Amino acid sequence: MVKDEYFNMDDQKWDEMIKEAVQHGYLKDTKECEEILEDMLSWDKLLPDEMKKKVEERFNELGDMCERGELEVEEAYEQFKEFEDQMVMEYGKLMEAEGPPKFDETAVPDLKKNLDDPPGEGPILRWQTRVVFAPGGDAWHPKNRKVKMSVTVKELGLSKHQFRRLRELVGKRYHPGKDELTITSERFEHREENRKDCLRTLFSLIEEAGKANKMVEEARTKYVKNRLRANPAFMERLRAKTMKLQESRTSHA
Repeated sequence: MVKDEYFNMDDQKWDEMIKEAVQHGYLKDTKECEEILEDMLSWDKLLPDEMKKKVEERFNELGDMCERGELEVEEAYEQFKEFEDQMVMEYGKLMEAEGPPKFDETAVPDLKKNLDDPPGEGPILRWQTRVVFAPGGDAWHPKNRKVKMSVTVKELGLSKHQFRRLRELVGKRYHPGKDELTITSERFEHREENRKDCLRTLFSLIEEAGKANKMVEEARTKYVKNRLRANPAFMERLRAKTMKLQESRTSHA
């Protein structure tokens, strides 16, 4: 580090660097070069606070010695430059001992995550299409219009009854091993229209499956009513209570 010709910067080296940069055409404006060198001279700002304090204390110590006449200014300057070199070398050894900076583990990307998955929440739709180049350079081919869409049913957020209803509706289009629903369309001539058709089918299935909770509630209510109607004792108490309510209303009227 000490062998670097520009390590311990002074006025002479400053002028040489500016002259060389202008001669080689690296910088046309000497002011820009001066700003860069100003930053280089401020290297001490990069030191840790503890080392900054040592440099400042040494500078003040040499200044006091000059004021008391114990040391000439030129000699104090040389001693301070040597001390600066020692601090820089000490900081370099400290950085080598510490090794590369350690970052928070939470900032490390998850390698298990599929980078092809789009951001955001909600079910992920996977599309599959085919491109067939017909002879003669014609881009249109009947197989190009077919679109296949698949989605993981668990990601749809259905309840237990809605899931059963969906399975009844789609039949073999649901793969229980993969928990995957597949919808295909080749109804229209253009691929994008068939893509929209797959989406419409999916939305219709979700809407129809969403009615399952209400259907189950209605079935339970009907079942309970039928069981109660089949109980003679309950029906007799219900008739007696109904007649009593009617009589009380008549008397109040």
